[in-house]
Amino acid sequence: MRSPLLTAPILLAIATVLVACADAAPYRAGPPVQPDDVATMPRIYRAATPTVADGTEPPGSDPARFVPVGTAPAPASAATPSAPATMGQPRVPGTVGSLEGYPALKRFFESLARLEEGRAHDDVRVVQFGDSHTAADYETGPIRRALQARFGDGGRGFVGIGHVYPHYVQEGLRVGSTKDFPSERGRYVKGKFVGDGFYGIGGASITTSQHGARAWAELTAKTTKIELSYLAQPRGGSFDVFVDGAKLTRVATTGRAVTSGFQSLEVADAPHHVEVRAVGDGDVRLFGMTLDRPQVGLTLDALGINGARATIALQWNEAHLSEQLRHRAPDLVVLAYGTNEAGDDTTPATYERQLVDLLGRIARAVPTAACLLMGPPDRATRTTERGWATMPKLVEVIETQARVARAAGCAYYNQFAAMGGEGSIVAWAGEPNSRATKDHVHLTRDGYAFLANTFAADLIRAYGAWRSDIGLSPAATAAPVLASPSPPPVVAPPPPVSALPE
Repeated sequence: MRSPLLTAPILLAIATVLVACADAAPYRAGPPVQPDDVATMPRIYRAATPTVADGTEPPGSDPARFVPVGTAPAPASAATPSAPATMGQPRVPGTVGSLEGYPALKRFFESLARLEEGRAHDDVRVVQFGDSHTAADYETGPIRRALQARFGDGGRGFVGIGHVYPHYVQEGLRVGSTKDFPSERGRYVKGKFVGDGFYGIGGASITTSQHGARAWAELTAKTTKIELSYLAQPRGGSFDVFVDGAKLTRVATTGRAVTSGFQSLEVADAPHHVEVRAVGDGDVRLFGMTLDRPQVGLTLDALGINGARATIALQWNEAHLSEQLRHRAPDLVVLAYGTNEAGDDTTPATYERQLVDLLGRIARAVPTAACLLMGPPDRATRTTERGWATMPKLVEVIETQARVARAAGCAYYNQFAAMGGEGSIVAWAGEPNSRATKDHVHLTRDGYAFLANTFAADLIRAYGAWRSDIGLSPAATAAPVLASPSPPPVVAPPPPVSALPE
């Protein structure tokens, strides 16, 4: 829950950080950085984020008229030089389990401490971007439940509505939509990304101009506030919102410029059926909705896309993504990529640059948020000599991610090590109750639950260590609650049209 009393202080804090980004330095000092280390550290460009351009046409009608897709940060050779995120600061020390550099989570831990001590007036929000491991919510779901059991349930957080992409699965809801309310998230044509980059914080939206097109979500998680997120645009259409079969409001998405729009609805603290229905008077693009609870607590948004790489967010309009992130105001941003990059031929230098560019965009959007890179689980490929074996490129990807995390002042979580290292996914796939699938890429629900509980335990132990570091009693830190595997997904059936009032 977000308190309106904090609006002015938050804006003042953001303005202060924008003027002095150096305040994002790691919490605890360690060995001095040697000159050679500084020279080879990745650099993060933290210039001001571009503003959303005004437009007179809705995105997609003529891409050349709108903000260029994937507005890239200036290269190191540009007139405005970039600087290391931790230039002049020591590297981040501190390892707990498979979590490296936990002092970099200082601001996130400070928010948890305020929440735990009853001083918080707002939720502690975690936003995780990632690939299929994140998209299915099989790992983030148990992490969410474990952390909410420890710090309080702030709500389900951001979720999609309708089929934002095929096989969209999230804990706490079942989604569906009619065929005339399709997904819109851009696509690759002959190796080139085609799209306008306006897809919301999750990178995937649904769009229609058809009268009566419907999208819905059956919520099994309780909520008292539903905030719908959509694209406001010139000649935008309208949609009606139904909750539990009753029409609550009509939302007009027309606007003078292309920007993000939000519509909040107060409802009883219970599970609900939410449906949107297009009026047919123009283009409607919906990003999803945020589900909130009346009490302050923790939320975790699982923003994964099947097959995604870190570069996918570089194809989105930067000003739009920044606008979405600032509205969500996360305390911690997690980047969980690497599995698909392990199968690419991208060089380590290129991959490093891609990660740095993405971290730069996040730092410019939400400079007060802590950051954590979550490395990929083990991934194997079949070889003629050894049979199934860990992909050599995977280790290279992990080393690059850890190096970038240290240089950028982020924490790093090594899921590869948490699984047991090289060959672990082969062993997991061969277990009687296997924790990995036969493709040797993905895990079963039991496997994801294992990693989720390991991560939650390491994070809570690190929080306790941080409290001890600054002289607070670690006694307030209880053992994490082990979360069970995520339940199987169920697709929500469409309600009969006759049951919906006009």
